[in-house]
Amino acid sequence: MKKLRLNNAMTIYEETLPNGLKVYLAPDTARHNYLAIYGVHFGSTNLEFISPKTKKMTRYPSGIAHFLEHKVFEQEDGVDPFAFFAKSGADVNAATSFDSTRYYCYGTKNFKENLSYLIDFVNHPYFTDENVEKEKGIILEEYRMYKDIPDFQMEEMLHENLYQQDHKKIDVLGTEEDIKRITKEQLYECYHTFYRPSNMFLIIAGAFSEIEALDVIKTKDFPNDKDSIKQKEIKEPIQPCKEEAILKTHVIVPKIALGYKFDKKKFGLSELELRLYMNMILNLTFGATSNFMQEAREKQLLTSFGYDWEDEYHKNIRTLFMYADTTQPDYLIDAIQETFQNITISVEEIERLKKVWISSEIRMMDYVNNVGNALFNDVIDYHEPILNRVEFIRGMNKRTLDQVIKNMDLSHHTIVKVLQEEKKYN
Repeated sequence: MKKLRLNNAMTIYEETLPNGLKVYLAPDTARHNYLAIYGVHFGSTNLEFISPKTKKMTRYPSGIAHFLEHKVFEQEDGVDPFAFFAKSGADVNAATSFDSTRYYCYGTKNFKENLSYLIDFVNHPYFTDENVEKEKGIILEEYRMYKDIPDFQMEEMLHENLYQQDHKKIDVLGTEEDIKRITKEQLYECYHTFYRPSNMFLIIAGAFSEIEALDVIKTKDFPNDKDSIKQKEIKEPIQPCKEEAILKTHVIVPKIALGYKFDKKKFGLSELELRLYMNMILNLTFGATSNFMQEAREKQLLTSFGYDWEDEYHKNIRTLFMYADTTQPDYLIDAIQETFQNITISVEEIERLKKVWISSEIRMMDYVNNVGNALFNDVIDYHEPILNRVEFIRGMNKRTLDQVIKNMDLSHHTIVKVLQEEKKYN
């Protein structure tokens, strides 16, 4: 095992098994709980790849990664993993994103038993025509529920308008038509392509020992891992698909969403550096203590506001999303764009935020869930844990930040306004 140090304060053990599975262990005997995450580099955007059946490049139905996540819980012996973990004193769940799927359990006892079963049920799914058809009804009900939520509708329209080719155009759940046409055979093809040790990883944090964890893992039967994964390369243009759209639905307070596309090459920074500097700019320019937010509150411009910087391993386009509930959508959009054009950040502001971030990084290590999820996000975003984030933060400076601001080309964006639908009278 390779012994690593997280922020020079916590020991992390890294092991790559002969079958390619990467294991990251963060034992902490001071804790009474543990979190185990079994992750796979397979999400909703992984739709076009060489089929293991036909050996040809194949486009699979949207939403199949999420559908597969649901069906992995189906076991041939009829045991329900949710019932097993509840009886064993642990919680279990799963989640699918654009670029990953995770299965995780959280508990305070029966560590070895629960880790063993987590690996077993993910490694041995059971699909039949009947249970796949049954699942369609469950997922379609989930899909229709979300389709009735204004925030979901807004985000869906924002992605449709921002992206031209990237499969992020489509929500993680997929489309209703695609969900209906998913088959048992397609699920197995996706599973056997992506759910293989070299494309998966285990992260465990909390109350356990690295020796007992590896003892369990090394006894497990893992899927075949002979063939490499060959996916279609998607080249996303910098221009948005559509510059503006209006959605009328059942809202009381109007909503706005802005999406910006950036060419990562123009910044000349590593993935982590770019994310940190962009989040620093956004925090100091639009955060809770910013002049923008103070003026917005004084003028009662908004009831909620948020932003999200997104990146994706190996892809060249980076995106920024901004959301708000506001009684004056047009005025607020103008205010956001004007603020972007006049960003000024002082050394004092930078140093103050750096202290806050460093403090948060250190406090993060006191919580098992935070450590486990931070490691998971790093492996997905950077394909390895970031062990010295505190040092990265300490090294942030005004010269680099000003250069990032200078290189921010805000011309490639789309806007979605969500307005109250007109009432119909009989």
